[in-house]
Amino acid sequence: MKISSKLGVLVFIIVSLWACEDIDELSEFDITEDFNTTYTINLPEDSNGMPQSFTQVETINIASNQQIQDNLDVIQDVTLNSLTYEISEFSGVESAVVSEASLSFADITIAIADIHLQASDDTNTVYTISNSEQLNAIANALENNNEITGTVTGMVSATPVTFDIIVNLDVTVTIDLI
Repeated sequence: MKISSKLGVLVFIIVSLWACEDIDELSEFDITEDFNTTYTINLPEDSNGMPQSFTQVETINIASNQQIQDNLDVIQDVTLNSLTYEISEFSGVESAVVSEASLSFADITIAIADIHLQASDDTNTVYTISNSEQLNAIANALENNNEITGTVTGMVSATPVTFDIIVNLDVTVTIDLI
């Protein structure tokens, strides 16, 4: 009799734990959204013909999504699925190249290879950041603070030029209501 009652208690505990895990999973849901920001670079002609540097700052706020805003206090995890950027709306000196460029979020700086602006815009090239350590660091920054400042810097070889750098963060926010 003692064995069957102990076995009954053990089964009850196992079933209870299993049920709690299922309930916890049912109380979680994911919100996936693309957060885009556009950096507009406008460099006038340099009368000395020297390369010109640029720095542009924008803020990305994941709480601009109403579901995320409504659940800020129960965010369990933030995952950065992808980070991409592209050059758009280029006009200016056709041979202009961006060099010494970087994209920064919080304390995370990502070096960017040289980009021929006209060719990149003409081919609609989308550049992908694939360093998982950098992506995870940005996701952690977003998890700790729903807003992050992004900065693009670089040097343009010839001016005048005007172009946009469109940055896209594909983010999944896991909400846990329990």
